[in-house]
Amino acid sequence: MPVITVKGKEYKLERPTMKMWRRVAEYDNMDKESWDFIKLMDEHAKLLAELYGIENADDIDPADVVPGYMEAATWVLNIANEKLKKLPNAEAEAGEEK
Repeated sequence: MPVITVKGKEYKLERPTMKMWRRVAEYDNMDKESWDFIKLMDEHAKLLAELYGIENADDIDPADVVPGYMEAATWVLNIANEKLKKLPNAEAEAGEEK
């Protein structure tokens, strides 16, 4: 379970909800090509704060923004993907795609 420390307080990422999964999936699918580095960092920090329940995204250490987002987003998406792999037809459907 991912953890981030902000101003000496530790925040643990709770087990993802559909809302959390949807926010990460939508954000990852956004066209960010026109964003400059400042906007990218700001948006990553906002979503990171939302995921962890951090009141103010500006309190997050800039060095933690990108790695923290990558860890949290990967964890959220992997939780859902692991469950999907366990569905009864998952193996059969995977074989049909080959």
